[in-house]
Amino acid sequence: MAIRQDNSIPVTLLSIDNINNKKSLRDLILQQWILETPNSKYRYFVETLTNKDRIYLVRPGRLNKGCDFVIYIENQIIFKNGNDRPPKQDFIINDLIIKKNNLTQTEWNELLNDIDSIYNCNPFQTANAFCINLPTIGENYDLILKTLRWFFIEQDITYWSGIGRDMLFNRINSI
Repeated sequence: MAIRQDNSIPVTLLSIDNINNKKSLRDLILQQWILETPNSKYRYFVETLTNKDRIYLVRPGRLNKGCDFVIYIENQIIFKNGNDRPPKQDFIINDLIIKKNNLTQTEWNELLNDIDSIYNCNPFQTANAFCINLPTIGENYDLILKTLRWFFIEQDITYWSGIGRDMLFNRINSI
């Protein structure tokens, strides 16, 4: 297993699929953090992928004086010591570039509809409906979309003024 063995307290966060706006998502996350025991580490399991690996968050993060988290994808990106390594936004961007270069324009537009749906806080199943029949190129679509969802949420928390989610979304749209 590539999850770091440490003293983090494991928590399974309930599905966020029934929350359809970024303020409510941010509020849910921040309310969960209020329940944390001070000076403790937490590992929040937030998504399960089709291959049964999980996306999880580790907190506190290293920035914003602890009011943040680090995203990890179980068994996806690994440090030399065998532990999971957090993806960067470029992990998503680079995969999307590969997809754009190999999908037809219609297929690419369907994927962009998926991303737009995730951006707009729609449930994963609603968003995933656009790309269910797309050819497999690069990373699995559920991995990309679910990770992207948490990058958007992370940006909502980091950039309270509302520009964070838009920065990443605009970067994707410029591919």
